[in-house]
Amino acid sequence: MQTTGVVQQIYETDVKNLPVIERLLLVKLVMDDLMSSPATWIVDESDMWSEEDYADLTRVSLVYAAQSLGEQTQ
Repeated sequence: MQTTGVVQQIYETDVKNLPVIERLLLVKLVMDDLMSSPATWIVDESDMWSEEDYADLTRVSLVYAAQSLGEQTQ
């Protein structure tokens, strides 16, 4: 998933510098807001994965693995 320049800028300048607990609270606020309006979501309910889905899964898995391995060596 690609982010817009505005979203990336907000993340880099505001969110990234917050303590972890505040970042998690921000995630909760966003998720609560999204849950209050599920009827407006456009959800692809197909069982088929697209190339983008596979790329996203691979990217996230590699990032997780790199972070996990980095924490173990410290």
